[in-house]
Order: sequence, then C-alpha cells, then structure tokens
Amino acid sequence: MPRVWSGDRRLHLVHLAGLGVVQAALALLLALGVTRVLAGDGRPELIAVLAASVLGIGVARWVERVVAEQLGQDYVHEQRRLLLTAALHPQDRASLGVTVTRASNDLAAVRNWLSLGIVPLVTGVPLIVGVLAGLALLDWRVAVAVAAPLVAAGGALPFLARATYRRSRALRRRRGRLSARIADVVIARDSVQANGAVSRELNALSRDSRRVVDAAVHRSVVTGLTRAVTAGAASLSTVAVVWLAAAGHLDPAGVAGAMTLLGVLATPVTDLGRVVEYRQNHLAAARILRPLNERAAEHREAEDRRAAEWTPVGEHTGIVEVPGELVAFPGDRVHVHSADPARVDAAVAALARGEVSVGGADMRAAPGKVRRELIGVAVTGMAVERGSVARLAGLRVPGARPLELRRVIERVGLRPSVAAADRGMGTTLRNGGSPWSPEEVDRLKLARALLREPPLLVVDIATVPLDGILANYPGVVVSTTPLQDGNTIDWNLDT
Repeated sequence: MPRVWSGDRRLHLVHLAGLGVVQAALALLLALGVTRVLAGDGRPELIAVLAASVLGIGVARWVERVVAEQLGQDYVHEQRRLLLTAALHPQDRASLGVTVTRASNDLAAVRNWLSLGIVPLVTGVPLIVGVLAGLALLDWRVAVAVAAPLVAAGGALPFLARATYRRSRALRRRRGRLSARIADVVIARDSVQANGAVSRELNALSRDSRRVVDAAVHRSVVTGLTRAVTAGAASLSTVAVVWLAAAGHLDPAGVAGAMTLLGVLATPVTDLGRVVEYRQNHLAAARILRPLNERAAEHREAEDRRAAEWTPVGEHTGIVEVPGELVAFPGDRVHVHSADPARVDAAVAALARGEVSVGGADMRAAPGKVRRELIGVAVTGMAVERGSVARLAGLRVPGARPLELRRVIERVGLRPSVAAADRGMGTTLRNGGSPWSPEEVDRLKLARALLREPPLLVVDIATVPLDGILANYPGVVVSTTPLQDGNTIDWNLDT
C-alpha cells in the first residue's frame, strides 16, 4: 500500500496533530474558566475567554474535518491510479463487477480509514491526554476515575477488532461475488432474455444479495458492540465524576470544570469505536489491494526500464517482421486468415501487443510511446473509451493538431456524422461508442489507427469498405479482409 507519511500527506498529518493539541489547550482553558466563574469570578474578560474557547474548539473541529478529507482523498487518488494501472494490464482477468467493487467499496474503506480513522487518532490522542491532564490539575482522583473506564474499553478493543476483521473479509467476499454476477448478467442481458432466463438470473442475484445482507448484519453485531463499548466508557466516566461529587470529593465548581472537560472528551472517545471498525475494514480491503499495487508497481517499473534501455531508431526501413511467420515491406498488404477464427484473433492480438519487429526494432522491448507511434490498431472487438470524438480520434497521438484530426475523420467517412452531432468533434461518446452506430464507431477506430500513418497498420474490421480508405497507404497493412491496393501477401496461419 502507498505510504501515508509521504508528500503533502505529511503536512496534513502535522496539521492534524497540531489541531489536537490546540483543542486540548482550549478545553483546559474552558474548564479552568468555568471553574473560576462558578467560584464567583464574573469579570467580562473571563466570559470573553470562555466564549473564545468554545468558538476556537468549533473552528478547530471544522478545520480538522477539511484537512482529514484532504488527507483521505489524496491517498485514495494515488491508490485509485495503482488500481487502474493493474486493471488495464493484459494479464488482469478480474471481472468488470469485481473491478468496480474495488474502485468503490475497497477505496471507500481506505478513504474512511485515512480521514475517519487515522485522523481521530492523530487529533484525539493528544486531546484525550490533554483532557486527562486537565482533570488531574483539578483533582487527581477525578483523572483516575475517568481514565479507568477508558483503559478497560481499550483492553476490550483488540478482541473486538479481530472479530470485526474476520466478518469484514467475509462481507467483502460476498460483495465481490454479487458485483461480478451483476456485471456478468448485465453484459449478457440479450442472451438472458433470448433464453427466457430473466427470472432465474434474478433469483440467483437475490440469493447472492441475501448473503450480502446476512454478512452485513453479522458484522454489525460486532461493530455495534465496539461502538457501544467506547460510548459506554465515556458515560461511565461521567458517572464516576458524579459519584466523586456525591461522596464530597468535589465542590460545585470542580464538578462543573470536570463536566466541561468530559463534554470535550466524549467525542474523541466515542470516535475510537469507529476507528476500530474503519481500521479492520481497511485491513480487509488492503489484503485485496496490496497484490494489485505490487502488480501495478511491476508494470510501471517494467515500462520505465524499457524507456531507459530503449535505443531510438533513426530512419527505420519500415520493414515489418514476425519471426518465422512474416516479412513485409512498406506498401505491402498482408491478408491474415485461417480456418480457425480464434487463430486469427490471437494473431491480431499479438500484433496489437507489439509482438512484432518494425524497422528492425523489437516492439516488445519498446516503451508504450514508441509502440503507439509505429503501430496503429483498429479492431471491431475492442471497446472504445469514454470521451469526445476529438479525444478518441487522437488518443494514439496525444499531440495531434485539430487540422490533422479533421482530415483523418474526413478520410474515414465520418464527416457527415460529426457535422450532424450537436457538438461536432466535441461530442461525447460513452458506453462503447453510444450514440453512434457500430459502423461509425469502427470508422472512428480506423481514424485513430490511421493518424500520422504509422509504419504498421493492423485492421480487423468487416463493417467498413477499406480499399478506398487505405488506397496508397505508405506502410504495411495487416488485415483480416483481402485488399486490392498494393502488393498482397497471403499469411495463412494454417500452413
């Protein structure tokens, strides 16, 4: 997991610790002021000090919440990037539902631990210590009486924490299974309806949903008990002060001062119950996220290593070579085919991943920036990202100029579609290219692949006539459909 004590988060933690000390000092000042007022000192300056103390505590709590949110969001932002890095790697086979669950529930658990778990510890511990010190100044017996329930509650928390962790893990497993099933059913909705299986799938979802409900209720038994223990400790502290007053150990002014401090103490003590819950939820989420973070770090290190070790090729020849399979020269049109469509799909996927040599350079050793410059890929089965037409068309070439984008859009025959859209090139496509038709989306993929005419163009599109669009293309074109233009090479995967 990313380090908490890192970057701007260090400053946030220092601020939070300072806020805890400030609140403790203000609480002590408030208690001493109340004691003086009840002892007969009613000077206006003292009343003003009391009012300022109350206001200061409120402002400190306000600022604490803002800084806590900054801390949690900063950490989750880094964790979210790691999660998506791992999810976007070809080796990741997690279902859509599981990935969404990780990006929502697991990251929410991480954020809650940072902003609602660590923060009460960082600010609450100095505040609790300060309040106990203030009570000791009033009367050491009060400090002992208040501390005793807190110590007892602290002794029970580790046992409750372990039970919370076990039940949190069980709940997360069931949530992940439910999310995966929901995603799979939605993706396969046409098949479900065609086979008359709507009722059966809903029943299966209901069973998984009921297991999630049962696991959540099962966990709430422990989390509720944890919160009850900490809230009960705060209440017992109040009872202890009342008992000391009834026994004659405190005068009215001392009771008022002690009660004032207990009022300030109640919030951080009660928060400790939630801290345990957030911590165990975080541990359960971290158990899932940690391997993904390690995988993301490996991917990032591998890409950095490729970039560092890559030797730029000067004026490359543009010759495309698949060792033992294919050698093609600029202007060649390669028709890849097989009696088994799966073999064609595998060959196209391998080329898209860079398992090819371009101009004598092995694309497997090339960094991603180089691969996208030398290889353009347009495949019907590849889903398009969410974004504007301009962004999607220029995704392979981030620095593409608007004029370049308009030209390539016109080349693939999308000019009428763009002109008909309300926002033109700024029209947002979502959910696999909606609201455009599948043919329009395929043309957009082709435009992206054609931008700046890479030396190797890989095309697996049957919905768009390619001969006119690819006429006089200077590089090598590998296509699953035969092309009329250029020197044709027959790449039969069955021989």
